[in-house]
Amino acid sequence: MAKQMLPSVSALMPVYNGAAFICRALESLLAQTLTDWELVIIDDGSTDGTGDLLAPYLADPRCRHERFDHNRGLGAALNCALDLACAPLIAYLPADDVYYPEHLAALRACLDAHPAAPLAHAGVRHHYNRRRPGHRRARRQLVQVMHRRTDARWVERDELVTDDLERMFWGKLRTAGNFAGPGEVTSEWVDHPHQRHKILREPVGGINPYRQRYGVAGSLRFHTMVGNRIDEVAQYRRFRERPATPPAADGLTILLVGELAYNADRVLALEERGHRLYGLWMRDPYRYNMVGPLPFGHVTDLPHVGWREAVRELRPDIIYALLNWQAVPFAHAVLRENPGIPFVWHFKEGPFICLEKGT
Repeated sequence: MAKQMLPSVSALMPVYNGAAFICRALESLLAQTLTDWELVIIDDGSTDGTGDLLAPYLADPRCRHERFDHNRGLGAALNCALDLACAPLIAYLPADDVYYPEHLAALRACLDAHPAAPLAHAGVRHHYNRRRPGHRRARRQLVQVMHRRTDARWVERDELVTDDLERMFWGKLRTAGNFAGPGEVTSEWVDHPHQRHKILREPVGGINPYRQRYGVAGSLRFHTMVGNRIDEVAQYRRFRERPATPPAADGLTILLVGELAYNADRVLALEERGHRLYGLWMRDPYRYNMVGPLPFGHVTDLPHVGWREAVRELRPDIIYALLNWQAVPFAHAVLRENPGIPFVWHFKEGPFICLEKGT
């Protein structure tokens, strides 16, 4: 029996809800002039049919696939892929990005020509038709990079959430030597509304959009390249770790609707009186629209899908809708569907903005 040859390059593909892009990314890998690659796909809990699209590609023996049962974050997905990779060289192909045909060959040749370099980075096309040569010092995206196999690992969500790949991994490689770059543009960093860095960065992205999109149930340490550091682990520890208050004899079942904005933990004053709190949160929050799962706990979320049925089954004593103008359309939808439950609308600010927005 012929001895199986190891690949020269392992391409790592982290994907979360990538159905809109992933086939194009995979086709760009299949078109590579360098063919002795392997692909390690880590599906980070996708819910959009990504897995169904992968099936034809997994027939290629060079492709392997692991799936997490829930979203664990970019760092965890990449570390899992690194643990599975076989090749001495590591490349990255996010499911929304593209290789040009010579990409892997050019990066491998660059590392061969610079034996002391731990990492090579290609040029990249980005933001419609802009081009950035690989030799220019800049923020390096995953799709641009190939590096030598290493024991270093990516920063994971339980340590820090950030869009700074230098802090997450590149900086660990930099201690081994200077990076090399062939200069040619051989990859494409695709611009679209749901890029991870856009979900993370303020003012439209931020900690609460990130929490909602990825379904993060716990507290986060969060620091992007444009915002202040947020440490919810320390901030909410005393609330999260204390026991739930037993229901009071006259306690109410309160359904919180909308979002909680700043000082979200103030609603625990109700829980501490023996009321039972449930949350039905707006979609697409801004950074200051605090939505569940709440990092301090003691509030049970209702699902977005089938929320009307969930409210009827819960039968709350009162609906407490709040707070800022972004939550108004959703709060109004709940109000219109309200089956006779007392409804309190705590509208903190911005009626003039609602007029401007047509709500």
